[in-house]
Amino acid sequence: MKKLLSSLIVMLLLVGCSAKPVEDSVLNVGVSFFPMKDILILIEDDLKEAGIELKIHEFADYQTPNNLLKEKELDANMIQHKYFLEAFNTANDADLEVVLPIYHATFALYSQDYENLDEIPEGSSITLPDDATNLSRALYLLDQAGLIELDKTTPASVTVDDIVSNPKSLKFDDLVPLTSLAQRYTETKLAVMYPTYAKSLELVGDAERLYVEKQDAVTEDFAISLVARDDNAKDAKIEKLIELIKQDKVRDFLIKEYSWASKPAF
Repeated sequence: MKKLLSSLIVMLLLVGCSAKPVEDSVLNVGVSFFPMKDILILIEDDLKEAGIELKIHEFADYQTPNNLLKEKELDANMIQHKYFLEAFNTANDADLEVVLPIYHATFALYSQDYENLDEIPEGSSITLPDDATNLSRALYLLDQAGLIELDKTTPASVTVDDIVSNPKSLKFDDLVPLTSLAQRYTETKLAVMYPTYAKSLELVGDAERLYVEKQDAVTEDFAISLVARDDNAKDAKIEKLIELIKQDKVRDFLIKEYSWASKPAF
């Protein structure tokens, strides 16, 4: 009997040592906007087959999911591009990093009144995002369009002070939050914004797009990405998530459901 009990105890100890804690199999990912939650739902069963329990956390802002990732309450998030991430890291002494670019949003100058750039009157006011990263991106787009010329030494972090030429004397003092751009556009009728917000005005596809951002060495890093920390970027759970996001079915989903606003980055 003693031998039997000893054998049972040894077996239980071995099982206990080999079994992974439940929390080790949980993957906490933060999202803020379409289609990131939908992408995760699309691969949720695939993660489950790999022994990973996915927990999706939705946020109404972009700062909170970065703070929670930094504090290790999230394993990853899917809310931002590289430049926004770098600004957060600098301001918060963080070590978050892009582990997979997912898609490029279609950033554009919208107009209700004009058919081409030449029609924009001298002295016109263009509504732009008020946060530093997206303001920089908007100004870079206007430089691409030839409406202004920027000091190219800082193409990814520019302000209006970096404008070295403004032939039409355009005004850029109407700055509003991203979430207010669409509403403000109904009044100003000339704004740089993302299609996600333009859709709230029932603008889909090329409707009222006067100029669309072009891909180059600077805009390549504006891809909305999967982000992790430096200390977990190589973890098995993150690597499996990357592998599953890169599946054809996710790429096909982006093309079918979101081509009006983006193109896949993988």
